[in-house]
Amino acid sequence: MSPFTPMLRLHDRYVLRERIGLGGMSEVWRADDEVLHRPVAVKALATQLAADPQLRATIQREARAAARLTHPHVTQVYDYGEATLPDGSLVPYLVMELVEGRTLADRLAGGPLAWPDAVRLAGQVAAALAAAHKLGVVHRDIKPGNVMLTETGAKVLDFGIASLAGPRHPLAGQTGELLMGTPAYFAPERMTPGPANPASDVYALGTLLYRTLTGRAPLPVQTWEDVLDVQARRPPVPPLHVPGLPADVAELTLACLAVDPARRPTAAQLATRFGAGQPADPPTAILPTIARAEQPPTLIDRAAAPVRPAPPPAPPRPPARSNRLIGVLVAAGLALLLGLVGTLLFDGNSDAPTGAGPVSSAPAEQSAPESSTPPEPTSTAPSTPPAPANPREFAAQFAALLQQAVANDQIDRKFANELRDKAAELDRGKPKDRAKRLDDLREKIDEAADDGKVDDGTAAALQQLLDAYGQLRGYRDQG
Repeated sequence: MSPFTPMLRLHDRYVLRERIGLGGMSEVWRADDEVLHRPVAVKALATQLAADPQLRATIQREARAAARLTHPHVTQVYDYGEATLPDGSLVPYLVMELVEGRTLADRLAGGPLAWPDAVRLAGQVAAALAAAHKLGVVHRDIKPGNVMLTETGAKVLDFGIASLAGPRHPLAGQTGELLMGTPAYFAPERMTPGPANPASDVYALGTLLYRTLTGRAPLPVQTWEDVLDVQARRPPVPPLHVPGLPADVAELTLACLAVDPARRPTAAQLATRFGAGQPADPPTAILPTIARAEQPPTLIDRAAAPVRPAPPPAPPRPPARSNRLIGVLVAAGLALLLGLVGTLLFDGNSDAPTGAGPVSSAPAEQSAPESSTPPEPTSTAPSTPPAPANPREFAAQFAALLQQAVANDQIDRKFANELRDKAAELDRGKPKDRAKRLDDLREKIDEAADDGKVDDGTAAALQQLLDAYGQLRGYRDQG
């Protein structure tokens, strides 16, 4: 029997409403977050998973890693907790973004997708994998049941934690590792003990794309015995015969299924070729880790809050590199305009979903342009997002801009981490102190550009975002 019931309140914050998913090792509930007033999905893991303290620590570590990843094609992990039952046992649970839509497994029950839709969907999954791999997070259970089709495209469920709730393969007990997954999408090298490898996710993605294109798996694998048999015999993967499918896409799909992990393409290469790489997708942001308070924070109703006088303006700072910044901003604006021209769009066995998401009516699938290779980006200058609407949006955009610059070697990684930490402190203290911190942050970026720690384009984009934050907070523009 389930340890959870409707209306159960977890940690005086999450109120369970209804169960929307059930598997052998987990169950998923629709719930309300009464602190942030938003619907969420709560995934409760089986009590036997909590009996082992080492396994429980691993679950928490995986959840913490996954929570640092925010991407348009990733289901966000919000929180981790452990509920204590009346008998004293623990139930680990994860709080995740509630995704509306249906799984790719449900869609494939009606047959394969048209090849442009299949390739674009694979590109979105590849983009999510590339972002995760950059942070050292490996999914380990990519399959149609863990891909949701939503109004905004594909969403990968359970990043970094899906394999913790799946069936164990025959070697799991011999190695002491969490070697779990789904046989048909299991890379050959995973049968050998060792750390998680991003190439294993690529193998699973290749299997997923092959099935999405043809309606069948590339190899006859349904059980763990089949996995061992295929690994021993190593039969060739049948070539793809899909009318209209570009030859290089067919070759890339088969390359994903190479026995040797080193011969597979990377997720980033697949995302670029399949149309989901930069600049079509927004950059990935790493959210700051905030220590959890003993009591949930109190929300203040803006309508009832007292009106406070506007903060006094900070003393003006001396102009620095103004002429150079104007030139860089003009160049960055032209580069952004050129980059927007090549934007592409997409909407989108045993494959039971392990993620959090109710099944509702299927979203309309957009027709895909029958184009080939997406255009290469024409600029290395980072694009500046629209002006933030609130401080939280500013923090996310600032972190995303830094992550993009680090990925393009446009900023020193250590300096980027320092800027991200300082930006997270902008809203602390009195208004006068906040204005001073904003001014100091601007000066630090100017000095770093002079010292070569950040290129001019990135510095200009960061300064422009800080100006928008200053206007949002009512500070006088110090630039």
